[in-house]
Amino acid sequence: MRYADDLVILCKTKEQALRAIDVLKTVFGKLELEMNKTKSKLFNLWGEEQGFDFLGMHHRKIPKILKGNKEVSILRSYPSKKAMKNMRQKVKEVTEPRDRLFWTMNRMVEEFNPKIQGWKNYYGLDSFADKFLNKIDWYIRKRLTLFWNKKRNRRNKHSKSRQAAIAAQLAGLKKLAS
Repeated sequence: MRYADDLVILCKTKEQALRAIDVLKTVFGKLELEMNKTKSKLFNLWGEEQGFDFLGMHHRKIPKILKGNKEVSILRSYPSKKAMKNMRQKVKEVTEPRDRLFWTMNRMVEEFNPKIQGWKNYYGLDSFADKFLNKIDWYIRKRLTLFWNKKRNRRNKHSKSRQAAIAAQLAGLKKLAS
């Protein structure tokens, strides 16, 4: 049996939200489930400046200017700070081990591409997220430069980044941002 244990309910008014919570409690009661009160919260997305994190994404209202200088707020989603930190950690786990210095750039790219494609499929749905995904692309190139220079015993581990970038590109490294 599978259970959905994460959910967000969007309502127009506080009264609708309170009614939705009552309905949820009734449904949960019939299913012999209990709502986690410490994790659950009622949040006015349109009245707050910050947003909320849910399933690795940060959701918040962002102002957008339309034709005629009309400003509207739209809901945008992008990777949360915690998700970005986890992505950087996974990149580091691939490039850091000393025994990987025997790998070629092609082998390193083969290791990264499925991860990059998975992250892109999940986090790249909103073009607004490209700003954040560019940071991970930059971090991957930085780590590949460190790998490239360690492999060649270069004292300045941050030099020759262009050579490393060209080698990674020739090996077929994918990008997160569009």
